[in-house]
Amino acid sequence: MSDMSYTTKENSQFTNVQGGEKKVMKKILSVALSTAMAFSMFASVAFGETAKATPEEAFNALAAKGILNGFPDGKAHLEKDLTRAEFAKIVTKLFDLKEVTGKLSYKDKGYTASNWAVPYIEAVTAEGLMQGQDTVKGIFNYNGKVTVEEVATVLFRALKLEQPTTTDNNASAWAKGFVQAVINKGLIAQNVNFKGNADRALVVQTAYAVDQMGSQPTLTVASAEAVSPTKVVVTFSDKTTANVELTTALVAGVETTINFKHLEKDYTAKVTLQAPKVVSVSAPNSKQVVIKFNRQISQDSIVSDGKLINDVVKVVKVSTTANVVENAEVVFNTDGTEATLTVPGEVNYLKGQYTVVVSKDVRTTGNEEVPAFTDLINVADVVAPTVTSVTAVAKSTTNKVYVKFSEPTKLSGLIAYVNGAAASVARDTYDSFILTTGTLTSGQTYDVSLTNVSDFAGNVATPNPVKTSVTVSSDVNAPVIKSVTPVGDRYVEVVFDKKVNRDSLVGNVRLLDANGESKGVFSIENTSDSATVTLRSPLGSMATSTFTGSILFGANVKDTIGNTLGTPVTQAITFTKDTAAPTVTGVTYSSRGLVIKFSEKVLSPAAGKTLTLISDSTGAVTTTIPSGSGVLSSDKKSLTYQVGKSFTGAHTLRIPEGLVTDDSFAKNSLAATVLSLTGSSVSADDKAPEIYKVEHNDSTLSNSTVTVYVYAKDDSGLNVSSLRDPNSYTLDSKALPSDAYVTIKTLSGPNTAPTDAVAEVQFSGSAISETKNYDFVASGIADTAGNGVVASKTAISLTDRVKPTFKSAAVAANDGKSLILEFSEKIKNVVTDPENAGTLSASNFEFKINNVLVDDSEVVMGNRITSGTDLNKYYVSFNVKAGKYQGSDVLFFGSEINSNGSNIVAYVKDATAGKLDLSSNFINTVTVKVKDTSKIVDITGNPIVTGAEQSGK
Repeated sequence: MSDMSYTTKENSQFTNVQGGEKKVMKKILSVALSTAMAFSMFASVAFGETAKATPEEAFNALAAKGILNGFPDGKAHLEKDLTRAEFAKIVTKLFDLKEVTGKLSYKDKGYTASNWAVPYIEAVTAEGLMQGQDTVKGIFNYNGKVTVEEVATVLFRALKLEQPTTTDNNASAWAKGFVQAVINKGLIAQNVNFKGNADRALVVQTAYAVDQMGSQPTLTVASAEAVSPTKVVVTFSDKTTANVELTTALVAGVETTINFKHLEKDYTAKVTLQAPKVVSVSAPNSKQVVIKFNRQISQDSIVSDGKLINDVVKVVKVSTTANVVENAEVVFNTDGTEATLTVPGEVNYLKGQYTVVVSKDVRTTGNEEVPAFTDLINVADVVAPTVTSVTAVAKSTTNKVYVKFSEPTKLSGLIAYVNGAAASVARDTYDSFILTTGTLTSGQTYDVSLTNVSDFAGNVATPNPVKTSVTVSSDVNAPVIKSVTPVGDRYVEVVFDKKVNRDSLVGNVRLLDANGESKGVFSIENTSDSATVTLRSPLGSMATSTFTGSILFGANVKDTIGNTLGTPVTQAITFTKDTAAPTVTGVTYSSRGLVIKFSEKVLSPAAGKTLTLISDSTGAVTTTIPSGSGVLSSDKKSLTYQVGKSFTGAHTLRIPEGLVTDDSFAKNSLAATVLSLTGSSVSADDKAPEIYKVEHNDSTLSNSTVTVYVYAKDDSGLNVSSLRDPNSYTLDSKALPSDAYVTIKTLSGPNTAPTDAVAEVQFSGSAISETKNYDFVASGIADTAGNGVVASKTAISLTDRVKPTFKSAAVAANDGKSLILEFSEKIKNVVTDPENAGTLSASNFEFKINNVLVDDSEVVMGNRITSGTDLNKYYVSFNVKAGKYQGSDVLFFGSEINSNGSNIVAYVKDATAGKLDLSSNFINTVTVKVKDTSKIVDITGNPIVTGAEQSGK
């Protein structure tokens, strides 16, 4: 039976599609239900589990046959629910039905001959596979969602299955028999919510399984390699691979025939489990070394706390002694047969010839020793990195864009723009970065520009800048719990289908006993968001050998963009009391200290005991180590001791009984242990150029230029081009202002390669819009040999030099006698005013109403608004006089009406003097202009942009 499982909404509406077949299918699928297997009397056979097609693989296969299509954006959207019309088309294509035209059996709105779905709906109707939802009104509801039990019922009819006598499923009563027949056929898993809507992923995989029932295998096995006694990697004729898990372990050196399924087909292959070994070492780029093994490797034998265990692998440049991969990050491939080591740091990289040594401390997952291996590799990286993906995901909006490159890429000098706006850049991993920008909306596409994309060898991507785009994909799906696994008797590992917000789990995950009573809240071991979460049980003890209950996840548990579970989710759990003591799995000695690794999580070491180190050559005690001085790793699976004196050569380490206990209720204690190890030492060599001082001159009102002085030196000579490149520097994680340029002053050495120099970085202060400390980073400087500088960050105080502007004028909506003036920032009347001065002088402006100039004495300037939506705006009103001109009532400005009436604002019957109502119909225009003589400044003293004119009406 297939083990496919899908999550659907529990409260979805569903539709009854009861009814018998109307016609006999035109196409009969012949399905072989048994396979004869003959074995030689001498053959050894191991049986493997099924390797199913993924939804994506199934979709591609069906799309190639024309059975289904993607969406207009080119994507499969397997997460979407399927409509009845879409399902009718899939059924028509899958079972090769004849499309029916010229007939309209239903009365749905829009159900016309031009509707793309009509030929398929009529086809499935004619074959008796589907019918209308409302047979009285003749409604098919082609845009409605199809439920899983409807899908199962159609397949039951199309495949001419028989209803079993017993059923065990959650379908509606009318559908239970149809559903059970499909379950028994292995087409849909038993635990699916059959009343819920069917998503495209479920239907695609089910349709693929049906399609494959009548097909013959087209792939052949090209090779099979055992990576462990119970796991084989099979490569097929199309160069695809499949992992086959064996239920019977292989025997080393014995050729064995395995039988397995792949993409619902039966296959046979012969495989021999080889002795473990290193197959190859290589450097795909200047930052990474890849070690390939022929067997699946125990990651704990290579990695501790995510870092390479010292001296397990050494990569040493010829004629030097430094291990360049010390503390390197290590990532394994999914098979556990390849380890990728990334040289640590923002400066270090590989160039030249190196000796790679893999020690015999490496173990397979079966704890077999991998023989020591040594090889020489030449590293000459001349290939520039490329962008492999640019993604952004949002529930509705986001400000994050994720960029992934083909190889590790420098952060220093990398400058990004999203839709023309500078974005800050932060490292996510060595080959991926996070761009933080303004608000991005789901479904929209934005331009992305990346300048100075460079690998650590200095290869710069072309064209420079790299231009691409990103479409913000929408994610409104709740996180899904994929697995819940007890670890010992105190911990649980929970795997979600995507990263979840760590804080949303706190206090929101409970342990229930078999009666549903709460036993307390789990503590969250994770310190950051992750798809894999470790929970610590709230139980204080275990009275029996097992505890059976469930874990209740609260409805508010959410992913990193805010999608919540929506409803509480319960997962069954059984803890079994841990009675096995921890054991020592390995010990190493290096500059990190003496590292002891354990088979499971342990608690901090007991005090009052002693570890003893004895020289094998003399038998003398080299040193003793107090047990309580050990530092427990973050994963609690290793202890590190700082040895009081260095040692070399073969030694024996005696570990006392009870040094540690495991983290279980029984506190199982470590037995006394004796181990062998060899002392060694590590040295370092850093030849990067040095930035030894950064100074700056801020801009002033009289001199708007900002100058930053960067002092650098290097014995072999500095690369002048890197010093002069504005992209070697950033300001608050963004590119320097566009007018930035750099000049060089040599302090010593030749001008073409100075050994000591100062770079004078200059740019206009008009780009600085806020007075504060800015992080100035010099990171792209290199020496003539190509060694990059260690990034230098200096806080420099810069002053706002952006002139304020007059933005708008508008008649107040709630007070027609007031005009609201808005400015680009907080302003004051003159430089000498205090920062919070709230008055402005009318003499700074030229007011005209109905094109009549208003005298300053008739302008009433209100104080600056200090709160609310009108913060930092100013209210202005105008005093107008009333009189008569040539027998008519008028409003005018000035002491008296001019002889030609030029100062008359409006002719108004029964005109009244006082504040002018700007909202009146007789007021046609209101304009405000900042005079050239204006003294207005912002709080920094920058003068306002004069001459700006705004219309208030």
